[in-house]
Amino acid sequence: MHIAAHRGSSGSAPENTLAAFRCAADDGADMIELDVRFSKDLYPVVIHDRTLRRTTNGRGHVHSSSWDYLHSLDAGGWFSPRFTGERIPLLTEVFDLLPPEMVINVEVKTDGDQRPLRFLVDRLAELLRHRARARPVIVSSFDHRFLMQFAPVAGPVELGALMLPLRDTARRPSTIARRLGATTVIYSRTQLRQRHMDDAHAHGVRVGVYTVNTPVQLHRIEHYGVDLIFTNFPLRLRLHAGTP
Repeated sequence: MHIAAHRGSSGSAPENTLAAFRCAADDGADMIELDVRFSKDLYPVVIHDRTLRRTTNGRGHVHSSSWDYLHSLDAGGWFSPRFTGERIPLLTEVFDLLPPEMVINVEVKTDGDQRPLRFLVDRLAELLRHRARARPVIVSSFDHRFLMQFAPVAGPVELGALMLPLRDTARRPSTIARRLGATTVIYSRTQLRQRHMDDAHAHGVRVGVYTVNTPVQLHRIEHYGVDLIFTNFPLRLRLHAGTP
């Protein structure tokens, strides 16, 4: 079972910042998971929310803000004064920061962005065309329309299908993975059922689960035989993985 740092080591440093990704690498995470949205000028920027209020000192929507404005914001002070001055990173900055053996899971967020998906698909494909040849990369999304359009231009990138509880719980994960060209399906901790595991593994599809933050939560899902867990505390979970 592999351990992915959810938005970096986001229990120890401000989520989706270079500080959180450094911490995750130090914590021994097997994978870095991060969120990508696109600025007004189509820069892929690393931030979870569609708006800036929760994790920065800015205001407005990411998709309607220029990169110059986004880069000027503080994205760390909300977490702790010692992280004041952390910025919203570009996706390219994260690739440059992390060692090439580190897997990066790029979760694409499209909610609230009304621009044609093709613009976003082409921009991400352009960026990853060379970067993904130097390291393992997974592109995932709840927006399966994005994944369908991205698949033909994905190149060496693997795809991961995030499963919505209302939309996808009753569906066979192997069917969804085959339709999207995905190698991994990702469920919430409360959504996952044994039937999902059995169907996915019978068809060679990996299963990931989010967000697993305590030893109790870990031990409850370990018996399913999941391949990948997403956690805000990778060091804590690594110490407890495989223990009674």
